[in-house]
Amino acid sequence: MKESEKITDQDIEKAKVTLKPIFGIRPRIYIPILFAVLIFIILFFLLVNPGLVNPGAKISFKGNPDIAALYAENTYIGNTSDGIRLRPGSYQIEIRKRGFEPKTIAVKVPNRIFATLILPPRVTIQYELKSESLESILIPSFKEFASWSLSGRPSAIYQLPMVLSEASKDLAAFPVADTVPIAEPLLAAGLSIAQNTSSIRDLIYASFSLGAPGASPLGFISMARSAIALLANSKSYVGAFSEIAPERTDDAIRNALSALEKETSLFETSLYNPVGVQIIGSHSFIIFNEGYLKGLTSTPGGTGIPYIALVPKFGLASTEVTQRQYAKFLKENPEWAPENRATLIEKGLVDNYYLADIDISSPSDKPITGVSWYAANAYCEWLCGYAPGGYEVRLPTEAMWEMAASQAYRNIKNLGVFNNRSSNGPLSVASYGRDASGFSDLFGNVWEWTSDSFRPYVWITEDSPAFKMLANAGNSKTVKGGSWANSADQISIESRGPMPADHSSEFLGFRPALIRK
Repeated sequence: MKESEKITDQDIEKAKVTLKPIFGIRPRIYIPILFAVLIFIILFFLLVNPGLVNPGAKISFKGNPDIAALYAENTYIGNTSDGIRLRPGSYQIEIRKRGFEPKTIAVKVPNRIFATLILPPRVTIQYELKSESLESILIPSFKEFASWSLSGRPSAIYQLPMVLSEASKDLAAFPVADTVPIAEPLLAAGLSIAQNTSSIRDLIYASFSLGAPGASPLGFISMARSAIALLANSKSYVGAFSEIAPERTDDAIRNALSALEKETSLFETSLYNPVGVQIIGSHSFIIFNEGYLKGLTSTPGGTGIPYIALVPKFGLASTEVTQRQYAKFLKENPEWAPENRATLIEKGLVDNYYLADIDISSPSDKPITGVSWYAANAYCEWLCGYAPGGYEVRLPTEAMWEMAASQAYRNIKNLGVFNNRSSNGPLSVASYGRDASGFSDLFGNVWEWTSDSFRPYVWITEDSPAFKMLANAGNSKTVKGGSWANSADQISIESRGPMPADHSSEFLGFRPALIRK
């Protein structure tokens, strides 16, 4: 390097960057101020701003039952399991759970702002709900279980709630000796309506919780044996068994279950042929002679108890009651018109959905929906005026419906209206033809009312301590056949469900029966 190219101390001094004063303030003064402001801003956003943006506290709940609903000013705001977040202030929080007396708790939420991000403000509420009775907890849960179980098979994205398992947790405060006499027959009865592995799993978990060793014969083993027997009698037994024991799907298991299925049957009915047709008004009733309907119930021990129902000579309408036919009924019986819905609700005959989605001024040949059991019964009584002497019209019994459906059951996929036919609602009656007996839409389209109260526990004897309680557990009526919202593989001749007698929905209609007095 040449002497002239060397960097001298003088060159370095000239290259130094010198901060200039700002508004007369020297750098040695304003630079520390800038750092202080920056630190203040950081601390503000870390310690103060979170509390200003999201004030209040997380409210946690601990108590019995562990899961209950939370209400403020009669508005649902969350549940005790997840907790809630409230803004600063004073609140009256009501804790509710079916089968328990509600409890109101005063909650004061602090107005702390500082360091809420690092140390979030929390308030823990201790509570204890007083249970009303064993029956008030378990009976409604069992009815809900029945509805869910018979609604069809769950999908990969839609699972049935574990309602009985939850109820069993709520019964933990009661002595085992008190719970067993009620829980045992109810859980056992659940086997007669369990239609899928989700409901069976719920039964097993609930029975395991409630059937303490030495207190009750109803234990895990007996329930599991019954569950396996039930699955073996299912049309989808291989798939169902695979869900419970996915590692055992080999041919040996498949062949064993197949052999068992040939030996036993959960439900049995013969094919009954119609003997004539009776026309009443705009209805065509297909007549059947009396016969026997055979069934095999399920019990906790896994042993089926056979029963036989004698069905008298009867006729069943070939189609569901249409909007057009119901419109004629309303014309002659204006007290049942939708304009009188409020009065009918007050009398307990319908709910808010009565004829809610039907334009009765422009009726079609689609099945009438949005009618309660009471409304369907009133229609049948009105139709009695057109019946020949010695006959009456009423809703069919469950046994009558099953006897008439025994022919159609062979061709359920071809003759039913289901959601896998891309149906977005009920179709006009007979859209997919008629079965060998002349019926249409016994499966799919809409669920159909029957005259029978819902009894999922036919095997329980009258001397059972829970019989009267079970027999009078609500005002639910049995519905049959499935609807357009179900897929064909979800419905069978055994499919049934409970519905409150005043219930109305777009999934539910009816067809009348003709019976000799």
